[in-house]
Amino acid sequence: IATTTPSSSSPARAVAGMGGSERIQKVFVGGLAPSVTDSIMKDYFSQFGNVTECLVMMDSHTQRSRGFGFVTFDSCDPVDDVMRRNDHSIDGKTVEIKKAFPKGTGPTKFMQQNMGGG
Repeated sequence: IATTTPSSSSPARAVAGMGGSERIQKVFVGGLAPSVTDSIMKDYFSQFGNVTECLVMMDSHTQRSRGFGFVTFDSCDPVDDVMRRNDHSIDGKTVEIKKAFPKGTGPTKFMQQNMGGG
């Protein structure tokens, strides 16, 4: 199984809803079947735009899929196209898609600062 290391040193946080004005190029993909590899996921998301990075997260001890991953596009428009659909299915299994915000940013941070949380 081919794996890719993230190009960014900052982890991403997936957040549903709240699109805001952030221009995000990365999505979180949850609920992946154990059989899904980086290349299968890349093949699926390539229909929306140019995929620059695709990573299925693996357990470091067992080398098995953790059931989620990240896809990075070369622009923000494919992310918008992906988010407009709610019927994504990869390798026969429906998956959940969320925008992936860099850790410490995005709607969660905004809500904490403006609504008294955190």
